[in-house]
Amino acid sequence: MRIDKTIIHNMNKCTVLHIMRERSPIYKAEISRLSNLSMPTIMKIIDELMNYELIKVTGKGEINRGKPPQMLEFVSNNHFVVGVDVGTTFISTIIMDLSARILCRQVLPTMVEQTPDEVIDRIIESLHFVISNSDVEKSRILGIGIGMPGILDNEAGTILFSPDFAWENIGLLEPISKEFSLPIIIENVTRAMAMGEKWFGEGRGLETFMCINLGFGIGSAIVIDGELYRGVSGKSGELGHMTIGRDGPLCKCGNYGCLEALSSASAMSNSARVLIKSGRKTQILEAVNRDLDKIEAKTIFNAAKDGDPLALEVVTQAIEYIGIAIANMTNVLEPGLIILEGGMTKAGDFLSVKLQEVVDRHTMRYVGSHTRVILTRMGENVAAIGAASFLIKRLFEHGGNADELFSR
Repeated sequence: MRIDKTIIHNMNKCTVLHIMRERSPIYKAEISRLSNLSMPTIMKIIDELMNYELIKVTGKGEINRGKPPQMLEFVSNNHFVVGVDVGTTFISTIIMDLSARILCRQVLPTMVEQTPDEVIDRIIESLHFVISNSDVEKSRILGIGIGMPGILDNEAGTILFSPDFAWENIGLLEPISKEFSLPIIIENVTRAMAMGEKWFGEGRGLETFMCINLGFGIGSAIVIDGELYRGVSGKSGELGHMTIGRDGPLCKCGNYGCLEALSSASAMSNSARVLIKSGRKTQILEAVNRDLDKIEAKTIFNAAKDGDPLALEVVTQAIEYIGIAIANMTNVLEPGLIILEGGMTKAGDFLSVKLQEVVDRHTMRYVGSHTRVILTRMGENVAAIGAASFLIKRLFEHGGNADELFSR
């Protein structure tokens, strides 16, 4: 079987880029040792990466004897990527360098009650804003990554079905491509979060881990052997639509008893409203000035922390179901790490400690002993950073040649 030398060369450049990103400043001999590539190969690759402005000489190293070697450094601020987190409440758009340093950010209300065209127009508006206000040369922008909840056709750039948005067969890529002459990647928002963790967060350096997005809806993403697991048709990760309660409430997806219908932020708000309408007393009413439409998961968690019985009941039930779902995933996959993302994680240890107790109770003995469940440390920009990181990943896979991003 004939192996394409260009592919091998790009793979070698990708290896060197990862070493540079993780270890620089570093000298050529050390890169050769870590990569198992010959010095002539390393020297050729370094020259190319310098031409791509991804590596620079940063001084001389110190050794006991002989000529001090040149120290090389990964350059993160010559290329830039744009990321968009399309949530049910806000559209958050950023432009960042290759180290995830954010240069400009804009947050706009999503207004999901409006038409898809109007929401997409707002995404385009936000993209124009961050690109225009970042003072970055447009020629140095590698592309745009967009994280969107739901089941997607990534190649076509189509939202096949998004229960959170009530969208079905909506083209997202085409109208945005008409506005921007840049590579555009559209991906499920929880996979974007996992990519952000893989490149810049708790998943950095890990081969296997899982992200769970606890927000208006519930989603998951699985990384196996360093790559996102997509399933046979690219639609894996719908943890929120795992059936937890056979006779449970109707979910937006059309099924009954889904985890999302029982434990998401929107489900918690609905549960609190039902209990209040039944005559139950709670401090939640005062917190929202007796306007039931203003009840959010944050309001419920705050009341639960104060010991409010109704809020504690809602929170305890939601955490119980989420914990059972996580225990099920642990029993099946046994990931080394499960990272919790999304708005509900703002409850902090109040959520994570109680959730860990439920997971421990429902996980099979010995199976989950090496699995940690933690809260993300990347903050509210994790999905936007992750969406942008798909462009960085593609750049590395093309051996650092940004021109190839535009040709494929």
